[in-house]
Amino acid sequence: MFSKLKYTLALIVLSVMVAGCADPSTEVKKKTVGDSDSNYRGSWAQVPVILSRIKAPSFPNRTLIITDAPYNAIADGSTDARQAIQNAIIDVSRFGGGTVSIPRGEYYVDGPLNLENNVNLHLQEGSELLFSSNYESYLPQVLSRYEGTDVYNFSPLIYAYQKKNIAITGKGTLNGQAENSWSTWVDKASQEDLKRVPGSVKGEWEKVVRDMNNDNVPLFKRRFDRAGNLRTAFILFYDSENILLEGVNIIDSPFWVNHFYMSKNITVRNMTMNSLNKNNDGIDIESSQDVYIHNVDFATGDDCISIKSGRDLEGLQKMIPSKNIVVQNVRFLADDTIALGSEASGGVRNIFIENSEGTGLRKGFYFKANKNRGSHFEHIRMRNLTYGDLADVPENRRKLSMIEVTTNYDSTGVKYNRDPEFKDIRLENFIGGTSINPMILQGTDKIPLKDFVFDNVHLSAGENPNAFNFVDFDTMYFRNVTVDNSPLEALVDGGKNSILIPQLTNTPPDVYAGEEKILSLSHGNSISFSGDVLDAENDPMTFQWEAVPADAEAVSMGEDADGKNVNYPFGDASTVRFSNPTALATEITFEKPGTYRLRLNVNDGQATGYHTVFIEVRL
Repeated sequence: MFSKLKYTLALIVLSVMVAGCADPSTEVKKKTVGDSDSNYRGSWAQVPVILSRIKAPSFPNRTLIITDAPYNAIADGSTDARQAIQNAIIDVSRFGGGTVSIPRGEYYVDGPLNLENNVNLHLQEGSELLFSSNYESYLPQVLSRYEGTDVYNFSPLIYAYQKKNIAITGKGTLNGQAENSWSTWVDKASQEDLKRVPGSVKGEWEKVVRDMNNDNVPLFKRRFDRAGNLRTAFILFYDSENILLEGVNIIDSPFWVNHFYMSKNITVRNMTMNSLNKNNDGIDIESSQDVYIHNVDFATGDDCISIKSGRDLEGLQKMIPSKNIVVQNVRFLADDTIALGSEASGGVRNIFIENSEGTGLRKGFYFKANKNRGSHFEHIRMRNLTYGDLADVPENRRKLSMIEVTTNYDSTGVKYNRDPEFKDIRLENFIGGTSINPMILQGTDKIPLKDFVFDNVHLSAGENPNAFNFVDFDTMYFRNVTVDNSPLEALVDGGKNSILIPQLTNTPPDVYAGEEKILSLSHGNSISFSGDVLDAENDPMTFQWEAVPADAEAVSMGEDADGKNVNYPFGDASTVRFSNPTALATEITFEKPGTYRLRLNVNDGQATGYHTVFIEVRL
């Protein structure tokens, strides 16, 4: 079972250039994008390419101050300033864009603020927006999301629907005032050491939302009010682009703090969140792309950053992934630092997380999916991270894992057979403190976890043994991994005695093949790719391009009327041609329209690394 086979799994990638070697070390080395280091290669070469596309919006030199006439907002913390702020937002947008300035003082806001195109909502230092808990003020319902499902619900406190060039900036505070209002809609637990409310059993209306999703209930019938107890997000960007969050402090949120859905070109930087209510995820990225999060301080009551792409049947039908996300230099204090899923039916790929630290956590990494959701996670990169001891919160002891990957999350009521898939994931240079469960890895019997690399990972003691179930050890690489200063051991596939997990001196090459592209056959039928590869041991390498057949790695899109599984119709791989299939750089020719998965496999004589690129070919 533990014999090391050659890495012959693949997802398509495009082309690469050989880089120098990197010396392994037990020390966490800090490197950031832009370091002038010849060893900065491999899949991390994708980061500067992603960042080159992400541009923070700019605004005309036009400012409206809400306390000036004709707006005349009063900063006494009790007089409703909502209409004054909303009028200024509308006016500056109609004038061609600019800034709406919130001067020092407390402003009571009785209802939602709707962002408009080309508007920067700027909170000056010492200003605070106090959002009311008059629930009726957040009606009529607007199109929003609840845990991966489209619904009409109470408006988010700040809402942007199909807007461009929008920002919330400054040194002021956004206060949701939710602890004794919205948060009381769900059960709380007592004796919380960190004053953070843990998870609870889902309410009846939340189950109704899930059923609506899986039963394809028309959207106009998914309308909720106070009877439904579906809390609203603090800030929701729905189908928007060119977004900036900078500088502000966000506190006391009703539900998720910042939610980006079907949005792109997003920058979040130099800001803080201190919101410890139930389900207060700091940032939820859902079916969104080109996101840059850096220099952010999280103190949130659930995931710091959660990356999602829709839930269950609706998510599978839309099939809109979250991709091209970079996280750098952040401080985590929350339920867990990075969560992949659990609502990720549209897929998650091309995620890069580096140079960050966590303290006072309940969990470290939490990657989660189940068979209802059929999620696909791939090309995930994490490095140079330090997490302290996990907080010993009695109500959540079962969750206290430093590293947990599970395909059995929230599995009650699972009635489908869509196996989630985690692959091509690397964690390098990671130091983790004490925990209840240092490492849990759980795949499924049909699709085990595969193509993971754990390199230079050092975890402190745990109360329980590590547990690995349905893990493909032929493609699971451990090098210099310790728990409590001892070589890694784990219970494997339900065994009662821990087994020493073999560790290697070699890891697969780390590959970046190129960016996803759209090709129009009306302009030509071929494209060229080049990229980078890093082999830590600097071994001689061979290269092989391939187009992945649709049936080789099927992606579920739900079921037909007879309940039979329906898979995504990828293009015919046999019609794809490579000019140099065994070279780093190649030209790729397509005969027919469709979506194709191209993969570059790089073998160093002992193992194969790869990167998959998705190409959309149009008529």
